[in-house]
Amino acid sequence: MTVRIVDIETTGTDPAADRIVEIASVDALKGNATPQEFRSHLVDPGIPIPAIASAVHHLVDADVRGKPALDQIIDAHRGADLYVAHNASFERGFLDPHFGFDAKWLCTYRCALRLWPDLPAHSNQFLRYHFGYVHPYSLPPDKLVPHRALADCFVTACVFSEVLHEAKEQGITVPELVAASSEPPLKAIVTFGKKHKGERYDRVPLDYLDWIIDKSDMDHDTKWCARYWREQRARAVA
Repeated sequence: MTVRIVDIETTGTDPAADRIVEIASVDALKGNATPQEFRSHLVDPGIPIPAIASAVHHLVDADVRGKPALDQIIDAHRGADLYVAHNASFERGFLDPHFGFDAKWLCTYRCALRLWPDLPAHSNQFLRYHFGYVHPYSLPPDKLVPHRALADCFVTACVFSEVLHEAKEQGITVPELVAASSEPPLKAIVTFGKKHKGERYDRVPLDYLDWIIDKSDMDHDTKWCARYWREQRARAVA
């Protein structure tokens, strides 16, 4: 089974208008997520890189000018049985047309929310340091620049390793992790408002959950979380 960690950098966040400027992937053994093979490409997007995007990954037009187009190098990154990314919905927005809309993905961000719900953050870099990966795979600091595709792949590989270990401890299978990765992010802590911000969803008043679901203008994912926790509490007293 080929497990491939993938990361991309782009000109922006809209797959319909923006383009990939860098892509990297790292193959890992399913059992321990140890990197076995990696590849990285700068990509000429065919459009200018806005300053707001460069401020994130520090790539500018001169860095990608004359580099291959995505279609020329994408074959090197596709063909895995399972793709892994942190916040995989972002990668999928750009890569589903190339990898296939039925490709299997595991999102380490959404898995981390479920496995460690009480952590103060679930970003890739937070989880890296939380689990002690200061120098993942003995790589020097200049090879681990955040928001560069290959560096982020190595960090995600470390997080993926912890996800696999913790899931095994909790009796959760990889197919279950994949299924959870296709659902909205399951947050355990309320992150908005004043009255209940910082409280757990499973402890706030039920009528507050009802308000979120039925009367608020909250986004789909927030309503989904409230609905999930309301259903869990209903099962607990049934």
